[in-house]
Amino acid sequence: MKKTVFESWKIFALLVSLVAVTSCDDDDGDIGLNLSAEEFVQQAAVTDMFEIQTGQMAVDKSETSMVVDFGQMIVDDHMQTNTLLSTLADEKNITMPTALTEEKRAIRDRLAGKDGVEFDKDFADSQVQAHEEAVELYERATNELDDDELRAFAETGLPILQQHLQEARDLKAITDAM
Repeated sequence: MKKTVFESWKIFALLVSLVAVTSCDDDDGDIGLNLSAEEFVQQAAVTDMFEIQTGQMAVDKSETSMVVDFGQMIVDDHMQTNTLLSTLADEKNITMPTALTEEKRAIRDRLAGKDGVEFDKDFADSQVQAHEEAVELYERATNELDDDELRAFAETGLPILQQHLQEARDLKAITDAM
């Protein structure tokens, strides 16, 4: 009987500790509620880097004119947004990242190992995914950022990213049929 009561108290104490720890964990239930200026700049800059690098690959590797044209468009557009973002980041003393995330680097490296139709299909797939993520980031930024200049930057960039996403989806439909 004493052992059962003691075991019950141990379980109760463990549960109370678990509840206390999870209720104090700021990273758990509040993920994504407040996008900071630094988080936005970091993520948006990685998006630009990824688009520039993979878009240039499309220009260099693809033999499909639609893929080449889309690649060049995203290189041009993301170089422009990256320049504007870099200027804003400098003004706000936010350090721009200099390398892709591990996930984006893996996708870029996977694309680098492909050619022809295989490249075109994987490129289109990766562009849909990347632009869905970018649109989501910019939508969050327009709603959550406290920084007026960065929020305005996101509001201006969002329609361009939405257009890229639609064109990426159209490109995917075409390359899927190849």
